[in-house]
Amino acid sequence: MRSNSDFRVKNQLNENVRRLREIQRRCRQKQVEKQEPVRALWKSEKYSNVESKIKQDVEKPCTPRPHSANFLRAHSRAGPPVKLESRPVTPDVSNKLTVPAASTAAEVKMIRHNFDFIKVNGINAKHSGVHRAPSLTALDDLKKRQQDLLSHHQFGAVPGYLQKRKNVWREQEESRIANSPDPNMPAGHRQLPEGERTETLDLLQQKQKNVIGQIQRLPIGADTVRVKQERQSLEKQLTEIEEAIKIFSRPKVFVRVES
Repeated sequence: MRSNSDFRVKNQLNENVRRLREIQRRCRQKQVEKQEPVRALWKSEKYSNVESKIKQDVEKPCTPRPHSANFLRAHSRAGPPVKLESRPVTPDVSNKLTVPAASTAAEVKMIRHNFDFIKVNGINAKHSGVHRAPSLTALDDLKKRQQDLLSHHQFGAVPGYLQKRKNVWREQEESRIANSPDPNMPAGHRQLPEGERTETLDLLQQKQKNVIGQIQRLPIGADTVRVKQERQSLEKQLTEIEEAIKIFSRPKVFVRVES
């Protein structure tokens, strides 16, 4: 039969930890054996008597920290480091104060304005208007006025203000077209106004009638030189008048600008 020691459970966790530590110890020992001895740094004899500045800073006596340096010290790592600057403290500050410092609290005088807020609120409540809901009679009258407006309203008709606005727009467009220069107008000319054109056309037509009447009054059987010259002159004049009538009968007449 087997004893109880044969059935003892082996602790593998402790055994693994022990073996890992043994391996680490051997590795450290090998690294120490491989390391070379540290050589001394080269230093020039010229600077052998010069003291190190780091040594001076280390040996310098530390100054006591101010009381404000411990403010929120537990959270000092939450942000970037803050550089504390030492500022000179002026010993005499009383000369720079605009208000003289009081030696005791009894010298401080408090100014109090005694307002009767109850009275002020009462006056404001008296003058303020109260908005009340409209009564049933007022609502009925309002509905009746709205129905009357709807009954008298002409649906589909253009409102009067739109008609006035359209008339104004039409007048503005006509004025713009009348004042704008004609693209067909040649250089050095101007457009003759409509009134002058019609007046000149009437004069030409009247003159045409007069010339035709003079030609008709000439003797038909007479072939003298004077009659022939007069007939030729009147016919030439009639031709010029007819050409002028054709020109002034156009809707646009351009005349040369006298320089």
